[in-house]
Amino acid sequence: MTAPQATKSAPRKRPAPKIREGLPAPNTPEGELFHYTPFEAAPWTPFGGRKLMEMIRLREIEFVSNGRDNYLTGRQIAALNERYIVKPFSKAERAAA
Repeated sequence: MTAPQATKSAPRKRPAPKIREGLPAPNTPEGELFHYTPFEAAPWTPFGGRKLMEMIRLREIEFVSNGRDNYLTGRQIAALNERYIVKPFSKAERAAA
């Protein structure tokens, strides 16, 4: 008598995130208070959509929640970009003797 073989089911694929068209840029007056999903905000940030979702889940960045979905406003996207800007190093000038 042989043991029954375990069957492998095909991995479930998640549906692609829906991204609306014709979104205003976050740095425009229309986009300043517009609510972007993490995947819609990703092109304007140094992170991908999944990373933004993870940062929201861990409460590492500010976001807007309506109880079910999480969004980023244009202001929050701009603040996120400012937070991760690397400024060039400048040498200190020598003091005159």
